Amino acid sequence: MPIDMQTEIISRVARHSRRAVRNLLAVVPPLARSAAVPIVYRNLNIHPLTVHPRAALQRYQSLMENCLASGNLQAHYVRGIQQYFHHQNVNGGLLHLQIAAEGSYEKAVYLNGVIMLAKGETAIGQAMLDTLGWRQSKKRADRCWKRVKRSLHGIRVTRLESYMTAYRNTRETIACHRDNIHERCDTCYYYKKLTKFVYMM
Repeated sequence: MPIDMQTEIISRVARHSRRAVRNLLAVVPPLARSAAVPIVYRNLNIHPLTVHPRAALQRYQSLMENCLASGNLQAHYVRGIQQYFHHQNVNGGLLHLQIAAEGSYEKAVYLNGVIMLAKGETAIGQAMLDTLGWRQSKKRADRCWKRVKRSLHGIRVTRLESYMTAYRNTRETIACHRDNIHERCDTCYYYKKLTKFVYMM
């Protein structure tokens, strides 16, 4: 079988999980030579690490570096969380989150959006959250927030002063449902998303 065809097969399997790739290589060992290539790492599904980014702080270093070098969006999301929150490297973390968001990785789109709101970059944050179609249905964005919170579980999230400044400034403009986090209209939607991020609700 041609090498490029082998790589295509492995790449498609990689979209399911790392375990699926390991199982395939266990059954057909000769395919291993076609597995360690950029397209496979770019498509490799590393969902478990997006759920627990802390797990990749000390382990999976080679895997993460190969995935990052190949443009794997999940890897950029994981590294973004590690850098922004755990290492408090704001610029480095945002760079990775932006790469993942620009690739339409939903959790990165949401997280980058609320971070922009919290940094006072209101127009950018709102535009990013708008891509999740909340005016048609809030379910997609709400699902993203639940998954982002799960990713952040166990990671110390520092409440920066800039967050509080943005929160207070935004709160002053809200006259509707200000103290009801569950009631969200077109006017207070972004404020509620900012509130949930600042207070990790």
